Amino acid sequence: MLLPDPLPIPTRPRFDADLRVPGSKSWTQRALCIAALADGASLVRGWGDNDDVRRCAAAVSALGARVRLDPDAIRVEGPATARRAELDLGGSGTALRFMLGLCAALPGEFTLDGDARLRERPVGDLARAAQALGAAVRWLGREGCPPLRVSGSGIAPGSVPVDASASSQFLSALLIAGASVSAPGLHVRAAGPVASASYVAMTVEALRRFGARVGEGKGGWTVSGPVRAVEFDVDPDATGANYFFAAAAATGGRVRVRGLRRGGLQGDLEFLGVLERMGCLVEDEPAGATVRGPARLRGVEADFARMPDSAQTFAVLAALAEGPSRLRGATNLRVKESDRLGVTAAELRRLGADVEVHDDGWTIRPRALAGAPVATHGDHRMAMSFAVAGLRVPGLSIRAPSVVSKSFPSFWELFLAP
Repeated sequence: MLLPDPLPIPTRPRFDADLRVPGSKSWTQRALCIAALADGASLVRGWGDNDDVRRCAAAVSALGARVRLDPDAIRVEGPATARRAELDLGGSGTALRFMLGLCAALPGEFTLDGDARLRERPVGDLARAAQALGAAVRWLGREGCPPLRVSGSGIAPGSVPVDASASSQFLSALLIAGASVSAPGLHVRAAGPVASASYVAMTVEALRRFGARVGEGKGGWTVSGPVRAVEFDVDPDATGANYFFAAAAATGGRVRVRGLRRGGLQGDLEFLGVLERMGCLVEDEPAGATVRGPARLRGVEADFARMPDSAQTFAVLAALAEGPSRLRGATNLRVKESDRLGVTAAELRRLGADVEVHDDGWTIRPRALAGAPVATHGDHRMAMSFAVAGLRVPGLSIRAPSVVSKSFPSFWELFLAP
Protein backbone atom coordinates (compact mmCIF):
# COMPACT_ATOMS: atom_id res chain seq x y z
CA MET A 1 0.00 0.00 0.00
CA LEU A 2 1.63 3.25 -1.19
CA LEU A 3 1.23 5.92 1.49
CA PRO A 4 1.69 9.68 1.37
CA ASP A 5 4.02 11.20 3.95
CA PRO A 6 2.57 12.69 6.06
CA LEU A 7 -0.55 10.53 5.90
CA PRO A 8 -3.80 12.46 6.55
CA ILE A 9 -6.22 10.72 8.93
CA PRO A 10 -9.83 11.43 7.95
CA THR A 11 -12.21 12.14 10.81
CA ARG A 12 -15.10 9.71 11.23
CA PRO A 13 -18.34 10.20 13.15
CA ARG A 14 -18.25 6.52 14.16
CA PHE A 15 -15.64 3.82 13.72
CA ASP A 16 -17.46 0.54 13.15
CA ALA A 17 -15.61 -2.60 12.11
CA ASP A 18 -15.64 -6.38 12.31
CA LEU A 19 -12.11 -7.54 11.63
CA ARG A 20 -9.28 -9.94 12.37
CA VAL A 21 -5.85 -8.68 13.37
CA PRO A 22 -2.59 -10.54 12.67
CA GLY A 23 -1.18 -13.09 15.09
CA SER A 24 0.70 -11.98 18.19
CA LYS A 25 4.34 -11.24 17.50
CA SER A 26 5.09 -11.99 21.17
CA TRP A 27 3.74 -15.54 20.86
CA THR A 28 5.31 -15.98 17.41
CA GLN A 29 8.83 -15.01 18.44
CA ARG A 30 8.72 -17.23 21.52
CA ALA A 31 7.60 -20.17 19.40
CA LEU A 32 10.32 -19.60 16.80
CA CYS A 33 13.11 -19.55 19.39
CA ILE A 34 11.91 -22.63 21.25
CA ALA A 35 11.34 -24.53 17.98
CA ALA A 36 14.99 -23.88 17.13
CA LEU A 37 15.95 -26.10 20.11
CA ALA A 38 13.59 -28.95 19.17
CA ASP A 39 14.54 -31.99 17.11
CA GLY A 40 12.10 -32.09 14.18
CA ALA A 41 9.73 -29.84 12.27
CA SER A 42 7.42 -27.46 14.15
CA LEU A 43 4.59 -25.45 12.62
CA VAL A 44 3.82 -21.99 14.00
CA ARG A 45 0.30 -21.35 12.70
CA GLY A 46 -1.55 -18.04 12.55
CA TRP A 47 1.70 -16.08 12.84
CA GLY A 48 1.82 -12.31 12.45
CA ASP A 49 3.87 -11.20 9.44
CA ASN A 50 5.94 -8.15 10.33
CA ASP A 51 9.53 -6.91 10.37
CA ASP A 52 10.25 -8.11 13.91
CA VAL A 53 9.04 -11.64 13.27
CA ARG A 54 10.98 -11.85 10.01
CA ARG A 55 14.15 -10.69 11.78
CA CYS A 56 13.65 -13.38 14.41
CA ALA A 57 12.97 -16.04 11.77
CA ALA A 58 16.09 -15.01 9.83
CA ALA A 59 18.17 -15.22 13.00
CA VAL A 60 16.85 -18.72 13.77
CA SER A 61 17.74 -19.70 10.22
CA ALA A 62 21.25 -18.23 10.58
CA LEU A 63 21.68 -20.38 13.69
CA GLY A 64 21.19 -23.46 11.56
CA ALA A 65 17.50 -24.36 11.87
CA ARG A 66 15.65 -24.67 8.57
CA VAL A 67 12.90 -22.05 8.35
CA ARG A 68 10.17 -21.65 5.74
CA LEU A 69 7.64 -18.82 5.93
CA ASP A 70 4.26 -19.63 4.37
CA PRO A 71 1.12 -17.48 4.61
CA ASP A 72 -0.59 -19.81 7.09
CA ALA A 73 2.38 -21.13 9.08
CA ILE A 74 6.11 -20.91 9.68
CA ARG A 75 7.87 -24.26 9.45
CA VAL A 76 10.94 -24.56 11.69
CA GLU A 77 13.04 -27.69 11.48
CA GLY A 78 15.50 -27.92 14.34
CA PRO A 79 17.70 -28.22 16.12
CA ALA A 80 19.90 -25.22 15.36
CA THR A 81 23.35 -26.54 14.48
CA ALA A 82 25.43 -23.54 13.34
CA ARG A 83 28.59 -22.92 15.32
CA ARG A 84 29.22 -19.44 13.95
CA ALA A 85 26.75 -16.79 12.79
CA GLU A 86 26.28 -13.05 12.44
CA LEU A 87 22.74 -11.98 13.37
CA ASP A 88 21.29 -8.71 12.09
CA LEU A 89 18.26 -8.08 14.28
CA GLY A 90 17.24 -4.74 12.79
CA GLY A 91 15.18 -2.86 15.35
CA SER A 92 13.76 -5.86 17.20
CA GLY A 93 14.52 -5.61 20.90
CA THR A 94 12.66 -8.85 21.57
CA ALA A 95 14.74 -10.77 19.03
CA LEU A 96 17.94 -9.25 20.43
CA ARG A 97 17.22 -10.45 23.96
CA PHE A 98 15.88 -13.86 23.00
CA MET A 99 18.83 -14.45 20.67
CA LEU A 100 21.33 -13.47 23.33
CA GLY A 101 19.87 -16.17 25.57
CA LEU A 102 19.66 -18.68 22.72
CA CYS A 103 23.25 -18.04 21.62
CA ALA A 104 24.45 -18.52 25.20
CA ALA A 105 22.73 -21.92 25.13
CA LEU A 106 24.39 -23.04 21.89
CA PRO A 107 28.03 -24.03 21.45
CA GLY A 108 29.82 -21.64 19.11
CA GLU A 109 30.50 -17.97 18.47
CA PHE A 110 27.75 -15.55 17.46
CA THR A 111 27.63 -11.82 16.74
CA LEU A 112 24.45 -9.84 17.45
CA ASP A 113 23.81 -6.41 15.97
CA GLY A 114 21.01 -4.21 14.65
CA ASP A 115 20.03 -0.70 13.64
CA ALA A 116 21.02 2.56 15.31
CA ARG A 117 18.16 2.49 17.83
CA LEU A 118 18.85 -1.15 18.76
CA ARG A 119 22.44 -0.16 19.52
CA GLU A 120 21.03 2.11 22.24
CA ARG A 121 18.91 -0.55 23.94
CA PRO A 122 20.58 -1.99 27.05
CA VAL A 123 21.16 -5.71 27.56
CA GLY A 124 23.90 -5.57 30.18
CA ASP A 125 21.94 -7.33 32.94
CA LEU A 126 21.06 -10.20 30.60
CA ALA A 127 24.65 -10.47 29.37
CA ARG A 128 25.93 -10.67 32.95
CA ALA A 129 23.53 -13.54 33.64
CA ALA A 130 24.75 -15.31 30.49
CA GLN A 131 28.34 -14.85 31.65
CA ALA A 132 27.46 -16.35 35.03
CA LEU A 133 26.28 -19.42 33.13
CA GLY A 134 29.63 -19.75 31.34
CA ALA A 135 29.17 -17.74 28.15
CA ALA A 136 31.80 -15.22 27.11
CA VAL A 137 30.36 -11.85 26.08
CA ARG A 138 32.48 -9.29 24.26
CA TRP A 139 31.13 -5.78 23.65
CA LEU A 140 32.00 -4.58 20.16
CA GLY A 141 30.79 -1.02 20.75
CA ARG A 142 29.42 0.70 23.83
CA GLU A 143 29.43 -1.61 26.86
CA GLY A 144 25.99 -2.91 27.74
CA CYS A 145 24.52 -2.48 24.25
CA PRO A 146 24.90 -4.19 20.89
CA PRO A 147 26.88 -5.00 18.87
CA LEU A 148 28.23 -7.87 20.94
CA ARG A 149 29.74 -11.31 20.50
CA VAL A 150 28.61 -14.36 22.48
CA SER A 151 30.70 -17.51 22.61
CA GLY A 152 30.79 -20.64 24.70
CA SER A 153 30.04 -24.33 24.86
CA GLY A 154 26.42 -24.25 26.03
CA ILE A 155 24.71 -24.16 29.42
CA ALA A 156 24.95 -26.78 32.16
CA PRO A 157 22.42 -27.30 34.96
CA GLY A 158 22.68 -24.57 37.55
CA SER A 159 21.15 -21.42 38.97
CA VAL A 160 21.36 -17.77 37.95
CA PRO A 161 19.80 -14.48 39.10
CA VAL A 162 18.79 -11.76 36.65
CA ASP A 163 17.62 -8.20 37.14
CA ALA A 164 14.48 -7.99 34.98
CA SER A 165 13.24 -4.66 36.31
CA ALA A 166 14.04 -2.99 32.97
CA SER A 167 12.60 -5.76 30.80
CA SER A 168 10.86 -9.07 31.40
CA GLN A 169 12.54 -10.24 28.20
CA PHE A 170 15.79 -10.74 30.12
CA LEU A 171 14.02 -13.33 32.23
CA SER A 172 12.20 -14.87 29.26
CA ALA A 173 15.45 -15.17 27.32
CA LEU A 174 17.03 -17.22 30.11
CA LEU A 175 13.93 -19.40 30.48
CA ILE A 176 14.05 -20.19 26.75
CA ALA A 177 17.77 -20.97 27.07
CA GLY A 178 16.87 -23.32 29.92
CA ALA A 179 15.02 -25.56 27.46
CA SER A 180 18.48 -26.64 26.21
CA VAL A 181 19.47 -27.94 29.66
CA SER A 182 18.87 -31.50 30.82
CA ALA A 183 17.37 -32.28 34.24
CA PRO A 184 17.71 -31.01 36.91
CA GLY A 185 17.63 -27.99 34.61
CA LEU A 186 18.31 -24.28 34.87
CA HIS A 187 16.95 -22.31 37.83
CA VAL A 188 16.36 -18.63 37.04
CA ARG A 189 15.74 -16.20 39.88
CA ALA A 190 14.32 -12.71 39.50
CA ALA A 191 16.53 -10.27 41.40
CA GLY A 192 13.84 -7.76 42.32
CA PRO A 193 10.64 -6.72 40.54
CA VAL A 194 9.88 -7.92 37.02
CA ALA A 195 8.74 -5.42 34.39
CA SER A 196 5.74 -6.50 32.30
CA ALA A 197 5.45 -9.78 34.21
CA SER A 198 2.52 -10.99 32.07
CA TYR A 199 5.01 -11.74 29.28
CA VAL A 200 6.88 -14.18 31.52
CA ALA A 201 3.67 -16.18 31.88
CA MET A 202 3.48 -16.33 28.08
CA THR A 203 7.05 -17.67 27.93
CA VAL A 204 6.31 -20.35 30.52
CA GLU A 205 3.18 -21.43 28.62
CA ALA A 206 5.04 -21.53 25.31
CA LEU A 207 7.79 -23.70 26.84
CA ARG A 208 5.23 -26.11 28.26
CA ARG A 209 3.45 -26.39 24.91
CA PHE A 210 6.78 -27.52 23.42
CA GLY A 211 7.17 -30.12 26.17
CA ALA A 212 9.67 -28.39 28.45
CA ARG A 213 9.34 -28.99 32.18
CA VAL A 214 8.86 -25.71 34.01
CA GLY A 215 8.52 -25.45 37.78
CA GLU A 216 7.52 -22.17 39.42
CA GLY A 217 8.23 -21.03 42.94
CA LYS A 218 8.52 -17.77 44.82
CA GLY A 219 10.81 -15.56 42.73
CA GLY A 220 12.12 -18.33 40.54
CA TRP A 221 11.54 -20.83 37.76
CA THR A 222 13.28 -24.11 36.94
CA VAL A 223 13.33 -25.16 33.27
CA SER A 224 14.63 -28.32 31.68
CA GLY A 225 14.43 -29.92 28.26
CA PRO A 226 14.35 -31.57 25.91
CA VAL A 227 11.65 -29.82 23.90
CA ARG A 228 9.84 -31.50 21.03
CA ALA A 229 8.56 -30.31 17.68
CA VAL A 230 4.89 -29.28 17.86
CA GLU A 231 2.13 -27.46 16.01
CA PHE A 232 1.79 -24.11 17.78
CA ASP A 233 -1.30 -21.93 17.27
CA VAL A 234 -0.79 -18.18 17.70
CA ASP A 235 -3.55 -16.00 19.17
CA PRO A 236 -4.49 -12.67 17.53
CA ASP A 237 -2.30 -9.80 18.71
CA ALA A 238 -3.98 -8.02 21.61
CA THR A 239 -1.80 -4.91 21.34
CA GLY A 240 -2.74 -4.50 17.69
CA ALA A 241 -6.40 -5.07 18.49
CA ASN A 242 -6.34 -2.29 21.07
CA TYR A 243 -5.89 0.41 18.41
CA PHE A 244 -9.21 -0.63 16.90
CA PHE A 245 -10.94 -0.96 20.26
CA ALA A 246 -9.65 2.54 21.03
CA ALA A 247 -11.08 3.77 17.72
CA ALA A 248 -14.51 2.56 18.80
CA ALA A 249 -14.03 4.15 22.22
CA ALA A 250 -13.01 7.51 20.75
CA THR A 251 -15.93 7.77 18.31
CA GLY A 252 -18.81 6.01 20.08
CA GLY A 253 -18.47 3.22 17.53
CA ARG A 254 -18.43 -0.57 17.65
CA VAL A 255 -15.50 -2.88 16.90
CA ARG A 256 -15.33 -6.65 17.08
CA VAL A 257 -11.95 -8.40 16.76
CA ARG A 258 -12.54 -11.96 15.68
CA GLY A 259 -10.77 -14.75 17.52
CA LEU A 260 -9.72 -12.58 20.49
CA ARG A 261 -11.16 -13.17 23.95
CA ARG A 262 -10.54 -11.88 27.44
CA GLY A 263 -8.81 -14.18 29.86
CA GLY A 264 -5.81 -15.02 27.67
CA LEU A 265 -2.21 -14.57 28.77
CA GLN A 266 -1.46 -11.46 26.71
CA GLY A 267 -1.19 -8.64 29.23
CA ASP A 268 -2.63 -6.12 26.77
CA LEU A 269 -6.02 -7.82 27.09
CA GLU A 270 -6.29 -5.96 30.40
CA PHE A 271 -6.75 -2.79 28.33
CA LEU A 272 -10.36 -3.89 27.87
CA GLY A 273 -10.94 -3.39 31.58
CA VAL A 274 -9.54 0.14 31.33
CA LEU A 275 -11.93 0.87 28.46
CA GLU A 276 -14.84 -0.30 30.61
CA ARG A 277 -13.86 2.16 33.33
CA MET A 278 -13.67 4.91 30.70
CA GLY A 279 -17.31 4.18 29.84
CA CYS A 280 -17.14 1.54 27.09
CA LEU A 281 -19.23 -1.60 26.92
CA VAL A 282 -17.07 -4.70 26.44
CA GLU A 283 -18.65 -7.98 25.40
CA ASP A 284 -17.16 -11.44 24.96
CA GLU A 285 -19.00 -12.97 22.02
CA PRO A 286 -18.51 -16.41 20.46
CA ALA A 287 -16.79 -14.83 17.45
CA GLY A 288 -14.53 -12.51 19.46
CA ALA A 289 -14.32 -9.50 21.79
CA THR A 290 -16.47 -6.44 21.04
CA VAL A 291 -16.10 -2.86 22.30
CA ARG A 292 -18.85 -0.26 22.05
CA GLY A 293 -17.77 3.30 22.72
CA PRO A 294 -19.70 5.74 24.93
CA ALA A 295 -21.06 9.15 24.01
CA ARG A 296 -18.32 10.65 26.20
CA LEU A 297 -15.15 9.04 27.51
CA ARG A 298 -14.22 9.74 31.10
CA GLY A 299 -10.70 10.13 32.44
CA VAL A 300 -9.40 7.44 34.79
CA GLU A 301 -6.30 6.38 36.68
CA ALA A 302 -4.79 3.10 35.44
CA ASP A 303 -1.73 0.93 36.04
CA PHE A 304 -0.01 -0.19 32.84
CA ALA A 305 2.79 -2.26 34.37
CA ARG A 306 1.43 -5.41 32.67
CA MET A 307 0.57 -3.75 29.34
CA PRO A 308 3.15 -1.04 28.53
CA ASP A 309 2.74 -1.45 24.78
CA SER A 310 -0.80 -0.06 25.07
CA ALA A 311 0.26 2.96 27.13
CA GLN A 312 0.35 5.36 24.17
CA THR A 313 -3.09 4.20 23.07
CA PHE A 314 -4.44 5.08 26.50
CA ALA A 315 -2.66 8.45 26.43
CA VAL A 316 -4.43 9.40 23.20
CA LEU A 317 -7.82 8.38 24.59
CA ALA A 318 -7.09 10.30 27.78
CA ALA A 319 -6.52 13.44 25.71
CA LEU A 320 -9.98 12.95 24.16
CA ALA A 321 -11.77 12.17 27.44
CA GLU A 322 -13.58 14.37 29.94
CA GLY A 323 -11.56 14.89 33.10
CA PRO A 324 -7.91 14.17 33.89
CA SER A 325 -6.25 10.77 33.59
CA ARG A 326 -3.16 9.32 35.27
CA LEU A 327 -1.16 6.44 33.82
CA ARG A 328 1.13 4.62 36.25
CA GLY A 329 3.51 1.67 36.21
CA ALA A 330 5.14 2.17 32.79
CA THR A 331 8.67 2.67 34.07
CA ASN A 332 10.35 1.04 31.04
CA LEU A 333 8.82 3.25 28.34
CA ARG A 334 12.01 5.28 27.94
CA VAL A 335 13.94 2.28 26.56
CA LYS A 336 11.52 1.13 23.88
CA GLU A 337 11.74 1.92 20.15
CA SER A 338 11.66 5.56 21.25
CA ASP A 339 11.61 7.36 24.58
CA ARG A 340 7.88 6.82 24.71
CA LEU A 341 7.34 8.85 27.85
CA GLY A 342 8.97 11.90 26.31
CA VAL A 343 7.86 11.72 22.68
CA THR A 344 4.22 10.86 23.47
CA ALA A 345 4.01 13.89 25.73
CA ALA A 346 5.67 16.08 23.11
CA GLU A 347 3.27 15.08 20.34
CA LEU A 348 0.17 15.38 22.55
CA ARG A 349 1.31 18.87 23.54
CA ARG A 350 1.78 19.70 19.84
CA LEU A 351 -1.93 18.91 19.43
CA GLY A 352 -2.84 21.08 22.42
CA ALA A 353 -3.13 18.63 25.35
CA ASP A 354 -1.85 19.40 28.85
CA VAL A 355 0.58 16.58 29.71
CA GLU A 356 2.71 16.17 32.82
CA VAL A 357 5.46 13.54 32.60
CA HIS A 358 6.27 11.33 35.61
CA ASP A 359 8.91 8.63 36.05
CA ASP A 360 6.30 5.94 35.40
CA GLY A 361 3.77 7.60 33.09
CA TRP A 362 1.75 10.78 32.59
CA THR A 363 -1.00 12.94 33.97
CA ILE A 364 -3.13 14.14 31.04
CA ARG A 365 -5.61 16.99 31.33
CA PRO A 366 -7.75 17.27 28.20
CA ARG A 367 -8.03 20.52 26.32
CA ALA A 368 -9.35 21.34 22.84
CA LEU A 369 -7.06 19.66 20.30
CA ALA A 370 -6.00 21.02 16.91
CA GLY A 371 -4.68 19.01 13.98
CA ALA A 372 -0.98 18.90 13.14
CA PRO A 373 1.54 16.49 11.62
CA VAL A 374 2.51 13.93 14.30
CA ALA A 375 6.15 12.82 14.32
CA THR A 376 6.50 9.08 14.88
CA HIS A 377 10.14 9.16 16.08
CA GLY A 378 10.83 5.83 14.38
CA ASP A 379 8.25 4.16 16.62
CA HIS A 380 5.47 2.04 15.13
CA ARG A 381 3.26 2.47 18.19
CA MET A 382 3.38 6.27 17.90
CA ALA A 383 1.90 6.02 14.41
CA MET A 384 -0.91 3.63 15.31
CA SER A 385 -1.95 5.22 18.60
CA PHE A 386 -2.04 8.79 17.25
CA ALA A 387 -4.07 7.62 14.26
CA VAL A 388 -6.90 7.15 16.78
CA ALA A 389 -6.74 10.86 17.64
CA GLY A 390 -7.10 11.68 13.95
CA LEU A 391 -10.58 10.16 13.93
CA ARG A 392 -11.68 13.04 16.17
CA VAL A 393 -9.22 15.86 15.39
CA PRO A 394 -9.48 17.44 11.92
CA GLY A 395 -6.21 18.08 10.14
CA LEU A 396 -4.13 15.48 11.97
CA SER A 397 -1.60 13.55 9.88
CA ILE A 398 1.05 10.91 10.60
CA ARG A 399 4.65 11.36 9.48
CA ALA A 400 6.61 8.29 8.27
CA PRO A 401 3.46 6.11 8.34
CA SER A 402 5.30 3.05 6.95
CA VAL A 403 6.99 2.63 10.35
CA VAL A 404 4.04 0.36 11.25
CA SER A 405 5.69 -2.44 9.25
CA LYS A 406 7.72 -3.26 12.36
CA SER A 407 4.72 -4.95 13.97
CA PHE A 408 1.57 -4.48 11.84
CA PRO A 409 2.17 -3.95 8.08
CA SER A 410 -1.53 -4.19 7.23
CA PHE A 411 -2.58 -1.61 9.84
CA TRP A 412 -3.40 1.24 7.47
CA GLU A 413 -5.31 -1.03 5.12
CA LEU A 414 -7.60 -2.02 8.03
CA PHE A 415 -7.71 1.34 9.80
CA LEU A 416 -8.50 3.42 6.73
CA ALA A 417 -10.98 0.95 5.22
CA PRO A 418 -14.34 2.62 4.43
